[in-house]
Amino acid sequence: MTERMERRLLDLKARQQAGEHMMCPRCGADTMKEPVCTNALSRVADLYVCDSCGTAEAMLAFMKQDYPLTSWAAFQPVRPPSDLEALPAAEVLQRVMKEQADTLIHLYRMCRDDPENASEYRLEAFESCPGLTEVWTQPFYVKYRAADGAAIIMFKTGTDGRIQIAECVVDK
Repeated sequence: MTERMERRLLDLKARQQAGEHMMCPRCGADTMKEPVCTNALSRVADLYVCDSCGTAEAMLAFMKQDYPLTSWAAFQPVRPPSDLEALPAAEVLQRVMKEQADTLIHLYRMCRDDPENASEYRLEAFESCPGLTEVWTQPFYVKYRAADGAAIIMFKTGTDGRIQIAECVVDK
């Protein structure tokens, strides 16, 4: 579990303990009863979820199936606003490389060095990089939509251990 997810779990738990009315952290529906302790206690996290999600978790547990936290509504990325889709792809590429290259390289390293948590880092990428529309971790590349197509940036580690970056513009 990433630091971001741990912080979010602690925040949700504190809000529930304070009695704040909130959407179900698992499905995102406004179906939580008051007081919060009358809802189902999740089998996945120390949080209350709506009764429907509690039932779904019980059935998944019976079938020995997982529903990871990264699939929960509360853990979906909050995407920052962006105007990149209105720009030409070549300009998007320039702007992303100028403003987000360090963040993307950091995310690439995390996914490369900790592949078990790559899906969590992927969610972080959407929150950290305005305008990002797709992230793939194997191989690692990112895509940004643009007015005339898309800008794609690919990362890999060379034989010398240095990170190599390839950029391309794809027309509509």
